[in-house]
Amino acid sequence: MRLDDLVNEQIITVNKNLNPKIWEDSQLKREVRVKLYEIAKAFEEFIGIDLDIIDYTITGSNANYTWTDYSDLDLHLIIPGTPTEEQRELFNAKKALWAEQHNITIKGLPVECYVQGEDEPHHSTGVYSVIKNKWLVEPKKIKPKLDDAAIEAKKDSMLHDIETAMLSKDLNKLRTVKEKITKMRKAGLERAGEWSTENLVFKILRNLGLIDQITEKIRELEDQELSLEHQHN
Repeated sequence: MRLDDLVNEQIITVNKNLNPKIWEDSQLKREVRVKLYEIAKAFEEFIGIDLDIIDYTITGSNANYTWTDYSDLDLHLIIPGTPTEEQRELFNAKKALWAEQHNITIKGLPVECYVQGEDEPHHSTGVYSVIKNKWLVEPKKIKPKLDDAAIEAKKDSMLHDIETAMLSKDLNKLRTVKEKITKMRKAGLERAGEWSTENLVFKILRNLGLIDQITEKIRELEDQELSLEHQHN
């Protein structure tokens, strides 16, 4: 099987059951729920401001029948309203710093923490409340209709942009392509939800490790730009 086929197959799998590592009879296993609560509290304290928490939820593939071996456990801290731009910048910065400093897993699944405003649009077809221990949006075993040609074309286009930026070793080009990937995914989610062409292409790029590579290269070039090497006259 070609790598492209393997990656595409992994992102569209609809399993018969929820991930048995964390679910039992459609409820979070008790030890998993307790640990997720502890992680959420720790992340809340790490952010360092009063968030007025409404709920902790899990979303994404591991709150659905579409989980794969690549799926994270998406843990969201729900706060009132919609975050301001300044708040979102703080939350994103803290999220990135938390990810750099921690490598937390549950049953081998990486846990990714995120602050979400109650009024922000959310596109997951499965949402489970950690605090209330119940489904807020219960997932269904539905395999979506995908536009394979559009996915392939968009993927090839993004791969070309990424390869060009990586080979250039140009910080601005790398930042631009990373922002393009972020905007692509956001637009797809807003237009057609988690099964949009754009979001599926994002998952392919993530599964291939390319987004992490871009992030690491940007960090490396930023460090070089800020450094002053000792020179002998």
